[in-house]
Amino acid sequence: MEPMGYTQRFAEARQKAAKGGKKKKSNKICPEGIAWAKRTFDTYPSAYANLAASKYCKDPNYAKKAKGGKRKGK
Repeated sequence: MEPMGYTQRFAEARQKAAKGGKKKKSNKICPEGIAWAKRTFDTYPSAYANLAASKYCKDPNYAKKAKGGKRKGK
């Protein structure tokens, strides 16, 4: 079997893109996570706030972790 040339691969890629190609991914952050991030962070539209919001959507107890509590050993 003969390997495809660049122009043939390029033409096939253009046809695939014209048919639809890759679909755009939807928003993965739930509305509750966005609301929590807006309350928690000073600047919401940031990578750090989005990361925390997506973790909140997966585990709502994420917001309750590492905030105060009793210290070990005392």
